[in-house]
Amino acid sequence: MPTDYEALAKMLISSPQGGRIIRGLDKFNAAISSENGRQLLNMLAGSGGDAVKNAARAAAAADRDQARILLSSLLSSKEGAALASKIIELSGV
Repeated sequence: MPTDYEALAKMLISSPQGGRIIRGLDKFNAAISSENGRQLLNMLAGSGGDAVKNAARAAAAADRDQARILLSSLLSSKEGAALASKIIELSGV
């Protein structure tokens, strides 16, 4: 017997918005499965991931100046610039 949450999930998935979400997930999965995607995951597993997490925490805490400082320091390194470039490339922005 389906629950209300299951019915809601089925309704969302069958909607146009749900279709866009699924296509976005398919695109993300394909990007992460590529060679560039694996390189990005390796970079995020290293120190680049820590810098991104720290900046996200600062932004979530409404400490925008600290987030800017953290991202600026990340982007000023060769590895950080490469990380940002891969994120932009994989996201299709």
